Amino acid sequence: MLPKLDRESIVPLYRQIYESLREGILAGTLPESTRLPPERSLAERLNVNRSTVVHAYRELVADGLIEQRVGSGSRVAPVLRGQPERSAAVPWWVTLPPWRVGEFPMILGELAAKQEPGKISFVQGVAPNEPSPLEELAKSFSLASRDARLVLSYGDSEGYEPLREAISNRMTHRGAKTRSKDVIVLTGSTQGIMIVAQSLAEPGDEIVVEVPSYPGALQIFQICGLRAIPVPVDEEGMRVDHVEAILRTRRPRFIYTMPSLHNPTNVTMNADRRERLVTLARRAGIPIVEDDPYGELAADGNAPLVGLAPEYVVYLSTFSKTIAPSLRVGWLSAPSTILDRLLLRKQAHDMATSLYVQAAIADYLSRSYDAHVSLLRKELLERRRIADEAIAQHWPRTIRISPAVGGFYLWATTPREIRARPLLDAAERLGASFLFGEAFFANSGGDHHFRLALTAVSRNEIAEGIRRIGDAIVAVRA
Repeated sequence: MLPKLDRESIVPLYRQIYESLREGILAGTLPESTRLPPERSLAERLNVNRSTVVHAYRELVADGLIEQRVGSGSRVAPVLRGQPERSAAVPWWVTLPPWRVGEFPMILGELAAKQEPGKISFVQGVAPNEPSPLEELAKSFSLASRDARLVLSYGDSEGYEPLREAISNRMTHRGAKTRSKDVIVLTGSTQGIMIVAQSLAEPGDEIVVEVPSYPGALQIFQICGLRAIPVPVDEEGMRVDHVEAILRTRRPRFIYTMPSLHNPTNVTMNADRRERLVTLARRAGIPIVEDDPYGELAADGNAPLVGLAPEYVVYLSTFSKTIAPSLRVGWLSAPSTILDRLLLRKQAHDMATSLYVQAAIADYLSRSYDAHVSLLRKELLERRRIADEAIAQHWPRTIRISPAVGGFYLWATTPREIRARPLLDAAERLGASFLFGEAFFANSGGDHHFRLALTAVSRNEIAEGIRRIGDAIVAVRA
């Protein structure tokens, strides 16, 4: 049973060999005393360097899973679960049950990693440094800090009531009539995706997701053991006709969508598709999970899906994209029929979101938030203008890019002869980076796409970063 190697994976080849053999040993597929191929022989059969196999075998020896003796080669060690007298030689961590980490386990770490000096990184989807909320936000924190009750206590699991009231008012103003008692404040909207996935589905259940889609959500769904049914996205948003076809024959647990300033394509679902999607959800009796971190930055004026069908939509949003990700405050609203279920999950995760931070945000919303968001929209349009001018100068016209409508991201599609991962390797050698498209696709695909987050760098670095990627394109094509 030869290990299957993915030579384009971020996981080193020796680690892939190690994991494959380890899984076979612990599952019993490779019984004790099974003789493994000699290092040189396995290396030739896998078309890798002998040192790669040596490294993998050494890891297995260190874990106590194989034994190596001069003259007799490598054999599976006598390890039998359930027999304590024989399992003492095996480190406890080796016998842990299998766990799911998603197809691209390092992606969320990359999204949170700090910038490297000298590199222009278009990876992180964070609010730009300008316009800065810091001055007014500092005043809000100062006011909140005067109340020791806010600074030192847990607060309610469902959230600080004045903040929930402010959120419900803002949602109602956007066309989604919401009551404060239907709002739960979260420690970031990613927590909300996990809570919803765990509450609405079980391992093995099917769900509908857009392709491409937010890799953090895809990773959570994989960790939860959910099976994604992919639906494509075009310039008008999710292809609802595909959803309709799926619902004729299948019963997914929920439909996950990001209808406004979609990550990564930056497109917004049009009004007709919104109406049609909620109609399908009602007809089939299937909930929609609406992920809306960028909705307040969209200029289209479309109401959130939750405003069209509040009894069928679980709504998620965050202040990470409009104020700052370090605040770690998001929220969800949901039908009252499932709110207790979601709240119990929230309590199991972290009891309550920081009351101090919630109080500061509530004050900031009442004083400075709207003016800040207005400036942020203008900044995003200006950054995209700079990027488009640089792309016209430095990239070949065969690279297609998403429409310019504001938002954080630029989604690029390469011609057949250029693949995103080799392009990323070439760009990193020149001091620029981005996210390759495969991380945004459930199941497979995306190798001819990549995403730039135009907000992650200073304004004056955008054109230079795009020039470096243009040079990388030339190098890959050569």
